[in-house]
Amino acid sequence: MYQNIGACCTATQQRRRQLQLFLYVLLAGFLTGIVLTAVFPDRAASLWLDQGLSEQGVRYMLPGLFFRSFLPTFGLLLCCMLLGLSAFGQAGAILVLLYRGIGLGIAVSRSYLTWGLQGLPVVLFLQLPHSGVTSFLLLLAARETWRLSSRFAAFVCHHSGEEGEPLRYYWIRFFVLTLLLLLAAAGDSALTYCLSGRLMGHSGGMA
Repeated sequence: MYQNIGACCTATQQRRRQLQLFLYVLLAGFLTGIVLTAVFPDRAASLWLDQGLSEQGVRYMLPGLFFRSFLPTFGLLLCCMLLGLSAFGQAGAILVLLYRGIGLGIAVSRSYLTWGLQGLPVVLFLQLPHSGVTSFLLLLAARETWRLSSRFAAFVCHHSGEEGEPLRYYWIRFFVLTLLLLLAAAGDSALTYCLSGRLMGHSGGMA
């Protein structure tokens, strides 16, 4: 019994350290995005880098806002899911989180360059809720990727590794993450549709 409790405590500590590592990667990407925007403001404006997190071009109808909110993060979720099936998926999960952090840094920096401190409501009410929720979902996805990829790596290296659960639970977790992302994208698109005109008009309009 005490051995089981000790094993659970050790596993919990490992998960916490892992999430801390992932948060540091996000922070590093965030700082990188800020530097890229300061040095290359035009190139950093690419949709491939800001991942639709920037509010610079929200003049879309509601369906367009939804897909703009959903598709970039869904692509990263799908990437994490596929990386978990590789023995080298751990490195890929780190790159996904770094890429998301860069997008966050670019989105916030572009808001500041466009509106200055008057753009703070845009960041707080339009960018922060969606980017926070979707980044948390990516953190969970990266953890699942790391866990399954470690099992494949142990198998390739002929190590006993950790006794894993059935693979179907992996698919179920990513299915749940996708459902949560759908809800987050729906909420973000509705919020953007209702508030963008007021907040951006108050912040001096769009550049």
